Amino acid sequence: MLMFIFGKIRSVMGHAAVGMGQLAMCACAPRKRFTYLLILCCFAISVIILGSFTSSLPREELMEQRLANMQSHLQFLESLYRSRQEDVIALESKVFSNRNYGDADQSALDGGTTMSPEVQALLKNITGTKTASGALPKPIPHMRLPFVYQLLPHLMADPNSLRPAFHMTAGRTFVDVVVGIPTVKRDKESYLMITLTHLINGLTEADFNTTLIVVMIGETDLEYVINTANQVETMFPKHVESGLIEVISPSPSYYPDLDSLPITLGDAPKRVKWRTKQNLDAIFLMAYAQSKGTFYLMLEDDVIAKNNYMRDIKQFTASTTVANPGWFFIEYCQVGGIGKLFKSVDLMHFITYVQLFYNNLPIDWLLESYLADKVCTIEKQSKTCVQSKLEIRPRYKTSLFQHIGLYSSLKGKIQKVKDSHFGPLPTFYPHKNPPVEDIKTTIKEHSDHTIKRAYDGATFFWGVKPKKGDYIEITFEKPIALGKYTFRSGNVEHTSDKFHETTIEVLPANKSNYTVVGKFDEFGLAESELSKDLGPLSAIRLVVNTDSQYWVILSEILLQPLEETR
Repeated sequence: MLMFIFGKIRSVMGHAAVGMGQLAMCACAPRKRFTYLLILCCFAISVIILGSFTSSLPREELMEQRLANMQSHLQFLESLYRSRQEDVIALESKVFSNRNYGDADQSALDGGTTMSPEVQALLKNITGTKTASGALPKPIPHMRLPFVYQLLPHLMADPNSLRPAFHMTAGRTFVDVVVGIPTVKRDKESYLMITLTHLINGLTEADFNTTLIVVMIGETDLEYVINTANQVETMFPKHVESGLIEVISPSPSYYPDLDSLPITLGDAPKRVKWRTKQNLDAIFLMAYAQSKGTFYLMLEDDVIAKNNYMRDIKQFTASTTVANPGWFFIEYCQVGGIGKLFKSVDLMHFITYVQLFYNNLPIDWLLESYLADKVCTIEKQSKTCVQSKLEIRPRYKTSLFQHIGLYSSLKGKIQKVKDSHFGPLPTFYPHKNPPVEDIKTTIKEHSDHTIKRAYDGATFFWGVKPKKGDYIEITFEKPIALGKYTFRSGNVEHTSDKFHETTIEVLPANKSNYTVVGKFDEFGLAESELSKDLGPLSAIRLVVNTDSQYWVILSEILLQPLEETR
């Protein structure tokens, strides 16, 4: 029943958007329809929210949190309604500006406006003066906020400068949380797939349909954009198809000439270019996301997340809204611009602020500056100012996200930034695997990070620069039918120590030769289900087919019997 109601809401909203052309003809009736629509949406959302929460919290506290969630959704719907009203006003202004100026003057004097008879008589007495003309309607341009073309005049060179040049989407809207991930081509290595894997794995079943992850590729090389989007779709086909993941990229004309920017903060030109572009990427993503969900979660492309992070975010956001409804953003990570949760209705104000100062400060500094401008005055002492900012930027008790990137998107920059509130990072994932008769490797093992201890789940395997022909061989105690295997290389502390050009081979119990069944992909992962036609297996092995300049890590070894995969 709830899904039916929600589907009807989406359908009505879609028809309302299609009918925008009719709004210019008659503004009053559509506004009433939008009001009725808004009431219907609020009612349906309240039903959905009241039916979707389960908690052991006291009844009164739980009810307060539900009402806070309803209020947040209502504010989001009101912002969408206002945007429709702005469209109506713009159309009305355009129609009005096409009227003949003389006819407008006469219409006003004839009582065609809301002027009182006394005012109309006064204007007749001073006809022809500047004063009279100032009170009469004129075809002036419609004022637009947030003055994007005045603040970023280079956008006027191309009418498509604010449209994505690439847009991979299944059209998901009206979600609870939009997760924004800006990404660019890095000099050394990409962490994007690691980030997406953690974000998806950290969602509960209930979160999958109420979350949207938007990857914004801040590159103008369309070939690179398409290749990256294809990697995302290849690795997460179900999540792209369902609409959980979207990929966008801005038009080349969205960016100004980044090589001729004025130097600020005394930084080197390449740093000014880097942080300026980073700011523009951030607000492009915010502007795209702000109409798609109630909240916006600001992340980066080199983070990992704790399990059930979205559940914790929703619960804490609801309780915080009850206690402190005036919050501007909530910190779920205390590093830079990571893990900042905004109300979507507040994003446009911050976007405008960044447009004013995008060439002056990095995005995390602009966040601090914006907070200070909201609650601090010249007369306030610094201690009082800090306390005032904390009131509108509440922090979660621990960090739900951790920065893992070593190589910055700024070429040549190394950044060992970690959030101490996140807790220890997992460097391996233990499993209970089938008993073995023997396990060996020709790769030199480092210290006590042996393949045997890794297989038993005691640590990760760490080998020294494998050569072509090296192998890891696992011989089972007795033949076993495997349904699935997973070999994950590298870990969060050593992201480069991965297997490449390495095949997975199995030895059926009734054969003397190994059969190749898979290989490690470009992300250092080998994972697949096995055909039952292979029968029971005597052994499985990894074979290195090219020399490696890096050490290698196996952080996960999972061999799942066939009966456990059914």
